[in-house]
Amino acid sequence: MRWRFPSETPMPRCFAVLTLVAAIGLTFGAGAQDTANDPVRNRSDFAPIVLRVACGGIAKAACAKVVPRLTARTVQAGVNLRPSGSGLALDTAAAVCTGEAAAAIVQRDALALTARLPSCSGRYDVVGRPLYPFYAFLVVKADATFRQLDDMAGKRLVVTGSPGSGGQIALGFLLRSNPALQRSVTVSMGDPAVALAWVAAGSIDGFFALDTLDSEMIDQVRLRVDPRGKPLYAFIDIRPGQEFFRNGDGAGHCLYRLTALDFGVGLPVTTVSEDAVMLVARSSRDNHAKGGPRVADALAGAIDGAAAAILADMKSPSDWRPVGTSCQ
Repeated sequence: MRWRFPSETPMPRCFAVLTLVAAIGLTFGAGAQDTANDPVRNRSDFAPIVLRVACGGIAKAACAKVVPRLTARTVQAGVNLRPSGSGLALDTAAAVCTGEAAAAIVQRDALALTARLPSCSGRYDVVGRPLYPFYAFLVVKADATFRQLDDMAGKRLVVTGSPGSGGQIALGFLLRSNPALQRSVTVSMGDPAVALAWVAAGSIDGFFALDTLDSEMIDQVRLRVDPRGKPLYAFIDIRPGQEFFRNGDGAGHCLYRLTALDFGVGLPVTTVSEDAVMLVARSSRDNHAKGGPRVADALAGAIDGAAAAILADMKSPSDWRPVGTSCQ
């Protein structure tokens, strides 16, 4: 591979007072128990803290939807999330390690790389359930003879971004799992619009991207037609071997799962997906607003409570992590 860039009867007054006191006591006890079970509650006595959340690379656009969903819940626990740009995928994860951010939303395979860095060892935890999925897309010209990634030995690909970007990380794992592709595929970095134009002109053989299902790029590919009214582009299969699915994030979690996507044009496409997860710095996870829950608990509770809304915002299916798939 060559690189180029989660009714009342009256009662004595004394008895009435005792009954009222007992009722207040029961109410307080139930409320305290409920608060313990649900860390994200409406409380006016929390002195708020601000948590900077790094959102870079392909997660940046998603953060504009996801972080407000989470903040609407965490702020009730005195934790106010503030999204902040942080460069590429690797920069986002590293921002937590270096203390530039207290939390981050990243793709899981970026953790597989940052886990190897001495500066990141023991510096963060993944909190809550995965947030939403990213999918790998491989776009070629509709009349191309190759129909899956394995057919592209010796071909020329463009991936969005630059070294350390989400697409570059995922494509790197894919190519390293196939020696023939790693040796012969030439990879360049580029802007999606330019890359698609190059595919249409035949200047390159394919365009690789890691993105969410709410991406504008999908319709650009799916709806574009040539002068004869026929589809100009096609999504093709990404079916890596078993070696690829052995990749982990360094914390006992696999990175990718095999899945199928139906774009309403042609046959469903087989590809791989991976999780977007929330990281929190260990230096911040136990912090809390006065009288409030720990940051890690507030985040996990918010992620659970906002899960359905987040998936709807990202146009992601609710069963995107089915039991029995290639990655659990």
